[in-house]
Amino acid sequence: MPALLHLNGPSGVGKSTLARAHAAAHPGTLLCDIDELRSWVSGWEDDFIGTGEAVRASALALLTAYLGTGRDVVLPQLIVTPAQVERFEAAAAAAGATYVGVVLDAAPDVLLQRLHARPVTPVTAVVARIIEERGGDALVLEGREQLLQLAAEKGWTVIDTSDRDAALAGLARLRR
Repeated sequence: MPALLHLNGPSGVGKSTLARAHAAAHPGTLLCDIDELRSWVSGWEDDFIGTGEAVRASALALLTAYLGTGRDVVLPQLIVTPAQVERFEAAAAAAGATYVGVVLDAAPDVLLQRLHARPVTPVTAVVARIIEERGGDALVLEGREQLLQLAAEKGWTVIDTSDRDAALAGLARLRR
């Protein structure tokens, strides 16, 4: 049965990095990175949130269709709102696939160090600006706590990303 592997976690934890590595190790897996899709829309830098919502609807259609072919999708996407999560759970169910929610985590000091050391790309630059405008490091750490609570409520696995290889092995075990 195909699966939607949702890698949730705070900014800087390594969602996109681990999603790329997981997809590379599992040929045929679609990497559906909504933040990258967002950057395909003109003016996204000035309306990151609004563009994200529009692109999220498109991503839902894309991943539902792809799951329907019997193949897996890995989705690196920060989502803290249960109602938003339910949209992705429903999309997986509609495609006859399993939804696997995972929260990627790192100790607060490691998380913030990674966040500030990320390579600057158009997407990470806009994300960094938004984080700074909305509360900086405190916002990221608050979001981390919200995600850990969401994982507990949903019964999701929490994977420590301190060791990349161990994190990838943990993701692979979830698909066995």
